[in-house]
Amino acid sequence: MKIKKARFAISAAVVLAAGAVSASSALAVWGLHGHTISGRAAATRLPTQMPPFFREATAQLAYLNPEPDRWRADTLRAMDEAFKYDHYIDWEVVADSAIAARDRWGYLAVLRRTGLERPEREAGLLFFRILELHQRLTTEFRLWRTTTDPEQRRWIQERIINDAGILGHYVTDGANPHHTSVHHNGWAKGYPNPRNYTTDNTFHRRFESDFVGARITLQDIQPRINATPRHLADTRTEVLNHLRQSHSQLERLYQIDQRNAFNQQTTAPENKAFAVERLAAGANMLRDLWWSAWLNSAPAQQAQ
Repeated sequence: MKIKKARFAISAAVVLAAGAVSASSALAVWGLHGHTISGRAAATRLPTQMPPFFREATAQLAYLNPEPDRWRADTLRAMDEAFKYDHYIDWEVVADSAIAARDRWGYLAVLRRTGLERPEREAGLLFFRILELHQRLTTEFRLWRTTTDPEQRRWIQERIINDAGILGHYVTDGANPHHTSVHHNGWAKGYPNPRNYTTDNTFHRRFESDFVGARITLQDIQPRINATPRHLADTRTEVLNHLRQSHSQLERLYQIDQRNAFNQQTTAPENKAFAVERLAAGANMLRDLWWSAWLNSAPAQQAQ
């Protein structure tokens, strides 16, 4: 089944000189605000056992959370095409045999055999993007532990912060049910819709950017951050659970919107509770992944 082109039609050029995303580019994503506050929430309650340079990077980790959306630029096709499929996974078209693949290339090969012509576009690569970045972060922490040259250690620290922040973007994307479904921007044509869910192709923007930007604050999310992070024994399974749990909330999202449409003026408590829940889920999972990368980088551990 072919993905609607609308998923990509709403991305726009990055304002390179200003280092910011244009207003139209922000329509497709949690938006600068949602990503930033989720990233900051994840970074404000880190265990003291993590290296000081990481615990002191709260502002940078928050800034980097929206970074991959700054790369969305229709006019820069090589860059745009390389990254834009990493932001989502459409569970409705992903076979279990594909998700069991060792890497994104095996996943895409299986999906082609199931009949998808352009599986990277039709199914998305979010699951593997999160795994890839987590494994890289674990590797970098291991290098930092073993490197004795002070200058090289500083260089490794810079790479760790950068990749930890970028990882945050995709984990936060995955917390939004829209990023786990073909119904990413209104209920998709060609699918049964017995509950008459909205087909409005501004739904993604109304929820992620308009409502969250106007109604959700960092102070709303922080009380939902767990007291201590989890050490993820099986990172692959936990990332899978994160994305599937998010997908399980898709119809709830649509039902809430039926009762009170998400927009800048909406003040209904259940709308706010849902957005806070999802942003906090992303922040908690992100902190768990950072903590697990650090623990798994110890000499006696193996990267997940």
